[in-house]
Amino acid sequence: MQVAAVIAASGEGQRMGGERKKQYLLLDGVPLLARTLQAFDRQEAVGQVVVVVPPGEIDYAREVIKPHCSLEKSIFVEGGKRRQDSVYFGLKAVSPEAEIVCIHDGVRPFVSAELFDRVLQAALQWGAAIPVIPETDTLKEISINGLVSRTLSREAVRRVQTPQMFRRELIVEAYRKAQILGVEAPDDAYLLELLGEKICTVAGSPANIKITYPLDLLFAEAILKGGS
Repeated sequence: MQVAAVIAASGEGQRMGGERKKQYLLLDGVPLLARTLQAFDRQEAVGQVVVVVPPGEIDYAREVIKPHCSLEKSIFVEGGKRRQDSVYFGLKAVSPEAEIVCIHDGVRPFVSAELFDRVLQAALQWGAAIPVIPETDTLKEISINGLVSRTLSREAVRRVQTPQMFRRELIVEAYRKAQILGVEAPDDAYLLELLGEKICTVAGSPANIKITYPLDLLFAEAILKGGS
C-alpha cells in the first residue's frame, strides 16, 4: 500500500500580510512549508510528496526548503489561481501506483504521526476520511444584511482539518467532474459529498493549526515550546 501526499502551498497569504508569503515564513528558524514536509518525510507509508507552489516559484521553493528536509520523494508543481485548481494540478502528478492520496495544507506544520495514522486507517476502510474537532463557540447563521437568522447547534457541527485522505480513483474523479461542472469547493471532501460518497470523520488535534493570521504564528511558537 502506497500513499501519495499532495501539499497545497500555492497561496498568496494575503490575510497574513507582509511581503513574504506565509509558506516561507520562519518558525523558530525553519520555513513553515519545510516543517510541514518534515512531517511527511517521517511517514514510511508516504512514497511520493507532490508540493504545489505558486507559479514561477519551483526553484525558489526548493532553495528555501532544501536545507531543512530531504526532497528525495518530493516533486514540485506549479499551482493555479484557487486552492482547488492547485490541488487538481497536484493530483495530475500523483503516481498511478498510489492507493491513497493525502491532501494537506502546506501551512499546517503540526500534523502528528498519530493523527496521520488515524486518518489513513479510516480512509483504507471507508475510502475517504477527514479529521475534525468539536466547535466550542456558539454559532449564529447571519443574513446578508448582518442580522442573526438562527442559532446552530454545536453538537451537529465540527471544524474540519487536513490531512484529508481518499482512495486515489475517488478523489481524482471528484476533481475531474468539479472542473467540468465548474463547482467551487470549500474543502476537498466536499467534492465527494456531491457524488454521494461516504466520508468518515476521525478525531483531529487542537495543535494541528493552520497558519493564516499573524496571531497564529504566536500560537505555533507556543506549541513548539510546549513540545520541547
